Amino acid sequence: MEPTAWEKHHILFWVLIGIGIYILVLIIIYLVLKHLFGKKLGPLWLYLSYLTFSPFFWPFAEITALPRKRKTWLLKSGLKKGHIYLEEGIGMGTSLILASRIVGKDGIVYALDNQPLHIAILYVRSKIRGIKNIKFIFSDSADTGLEDISIDTIFICDAFHEFGNKGKTVIEMYRVLKPDGNFSILEESKKYTDYGQKIIEEAGLFKFIERDNKFLKYTK
Repeated sequence: MEPTAWEKHHILFWVLIGIGIYILVLIIIYLVLKHLFGKKLGPLWLYLSYLTFSPFFWPFAEITALPRKRKTWLLKSGLKKGHIYLEEGIGMGTSLILASRIVGKDGIVYALDNQPLHIAILYVRSKIRGIKNIKFIFSDSADTGLEDISIDTIFICDAFHEFGNKGKTVIEMYRVLKPDGNFSILEESKKYTDYGQKIIEEAGLFKFIERDNKFLKYTK
């Protein structure tokens, strides 16, 4: 027996109420985290988007992002065995898991993000795999807290366009990168890549190496 029009509207009403309560709880949690971590926490709109829409699309996106393709970009960025690697804006952490294998036991992988969910997901994934060379940094992209000239390779994957202060981020990348180290960005569109190139070259700090529609590579 099909539900009546009234029953359908009644069900829809409670579904909307449930969604509203879920979003309200997320906002309350965000405000608590904001009080605890301040500027280290990402903006509210980004936080809500990750916890409302992303859980439905992330698994599919990660499945379709073939590891071999991710590994190609990492190697193109100059990542090698024994390197100290930094990635900002880690998403679900797939490229960092691959990076941990490339650098090996003598290398270190720094995973920086300002979204607690990203950190938590990669933490769990790394523990399941028994990975021990990933270190987590919960902070803004422009404040890594790392020592000067301590990083061999920096890679930002589909995230640079989301960063708040891109100019300061570029300065921070220059500060932590070793001489002759590589700084690479992979974006999701040519438009974002063009914008990223403009920001980086306006800083006048890095030497250009190569680019295609979505990939940029610089050296110090």
